[in-house]
Amino acid sequence: MILRRALLSLPGLLLPAGAFAAPGAVRFRVLRDGKEIGTHQVRLSGNTQRLLVQSDIALQVKLAGFTVFRLHHEIEEEWQGERLQRLTSRHDRNGTVTEARAMTEGNALLAQGPDGMRRLPANAAPLTWWNSTNFTRPIFRPITCKLLAGTASRSAAPGGGVQFSLNGEVEAVARYDAEGRWVALTTKGDDGSAVIYEPMG
Repeated sequence: MILRRALLSLPGLLLPAGAFAAPGAVRFRVLRDGKEIGTHQVRLSGNTQRLLVQSDIALQVKLAGFTVFRLHHEIEEEWQGERLQRLTSRHDRNGTVTEARAMTEGNALLAQGPDGMRRLPANAAPLTWWNSTNFTRPIFRPITCKLLAGTASRSAAPGGGVQFSLNGEVEAVARYDAEGRWVALTTKGDDGSAVIYEPMG
């Protein structure tokens, strides 16, 4: 089941569209089993009519002084109002590079991933976490440009705001404050290890 279907069946708690669509930056340190392994940064510029979002994820896991895992993922999104106009993604995992892109065309989003071109719904949004309102849309992975399968639930977050819990292809809990700002994420690594995002000052 596509995430949007599960979310729309749940009551209330949606934040206003574009609640986090304001210039600025959000930065997290990424912890794996309690040890810092890198950062995830999102920079926003422009306004709600033309918003540019740049995400940069840099992770490195060492064992006995040797790097055993390295990941660098750069994503750029351009939004016009509530519609994604363009996306580019470059994902480097241990030296293996995967590139993808998407662009609006008429009443669809044309996406080119490693498995070829695909036609996505016009209101599709990438799983880039920064905007909680994207969970009301069909969600696709920016690495593959494939729609995300699974289930999701929406609930009030401790201390206010809202959180989205994903299960299936991606298992994670993302939390947003009362103004829609992304403030936390918990998920799992490929090996099942606990991965936690902590805000950086």
